[in-house]
Amino acid sequence: MAEELSKRIDDVHKRLDDLRRHIGQRFGQVDGRFGQVDGRFEQVDRRFEQVFGELREIRVDMRSHFRWSVTTMVALFGVAVPVWMWVLGLVLKFR
Repeated sequence: MAEELSKRIDDVHKRLDDLRRHIGQRFGQVDGRFGQVDGRFEQVDRRFEQVFGELREIRVDMRSHFRWSVTTMVALFGVAVPVWMWVLGLVLKFR
């Protein structure tokens, strides 16, 4: 009876060792998968940074071009309207 009990205990220990080994392998696989997912997230983060950096540059360029456009239009109309009125006044005077 003691031998049989000892044999069963050894069998249980062997099964527990097999189970621990199997669980360790699974954890290794899961850890590897998490490493892959973490790498993918880093790639996505880098790509987002690139895209948003380009968008920031475009926004700065658009603001700069808009300011120049507005300044040019104001300057042109500020000069063109009085000159046009003066020319129109001259044309109407001579008629």
